[in-house]
Amino acid sequence: MTTPVLTEKRGVPDAPETIGDELYRQRMNFANLLAALDPTDWEAPSRCSEWSVADVAGHVLNGAEFHVARLTGSANLARFTRYGAFQPAVTPQAWLRDSPRRTPDATINELRELAVSERELFRARLEAPDGEPERGPTGRPLHWSTRSLHSLWDSWIHERDVALALGQPAPSAARSFPLATMYGFLIVGSVAARRGTPLHVTLDLSDIAATPYEIGITADDVYVAAGSRTVPQVFGSAAEMLDSAAGRSPGLRTLQAPDFLLTALRHFRVALT
Repeated sequence: MTTPVLTEKRGVPDAPETIGDELYRQRMNFANLLAALDPTDWEAPSRCSEWSVADVAGHVLNGAEFHVARLTGSANLARFTRYGAFQPAVTPQAWLRDSPRRTPDATINELRELAVSERELFRARLEAPDGEPERGPTGRPLHWSTRSLHSLWDSWIHERDVALALGQPAPSAARSFPLATMYGFLIVGSVAARRGTPLHVTLDLSDIAATPYEIGITADDVYVAAGSRTVPQVFGSAAEMLDSAAGRSPGLRTLQAPDFLLTALRHFRVALT
């Protein structure tokens, strides 16, 4: 069985199609979660302090629209890029303000339709030349397929923002969606590399896989690899670490990790704001 490896500049070189497939499954899980909610749940607060469940759903829909526009190069891309460089604390709010207010049913249906389009467009893009690396959210260059993983990670985090706020389990468990969490750790490593303090660390993450995961960098290409034989330095839950780094509970102070990794997670948290 091939050991999963994700890198900034190569994506998932041994199985690139898994990116599009995992994104599709997560989108559908999120749509099904939304479809099971009562009307009052849509106005309930999410884990995002300024957003209701409806706002989070609208943001995820915006993310899917943006991803489709990127994959196609359509004129609709200008709707999202006209605000300049993406700023996590500002740009999503602007996107929401510019978006029509949809009913819950319309939001769910459109998200499902976009999920199908994303998977088809991603598969088609795999058949084309790679092209030049794209500027990633951390400012470092990314393979186009790695850049697509940001859509998966963002939607995965926001699925948790809805489900956990409503007292429900998140449908997309970390173990079944390893690329979402691998990408989360990849961009933590990217932020560290950009600051000149690259990570070389092995994590034993019980909620992802039975084998340790390694974050490292080689030839200026940050990677996350499963199946590391290095003695783990960090133990715990990937979901809790990435939730905490993204400003959610349980918080960085509760994590059992070396100081250098906690520092990297704090820097990542700052980069999100």
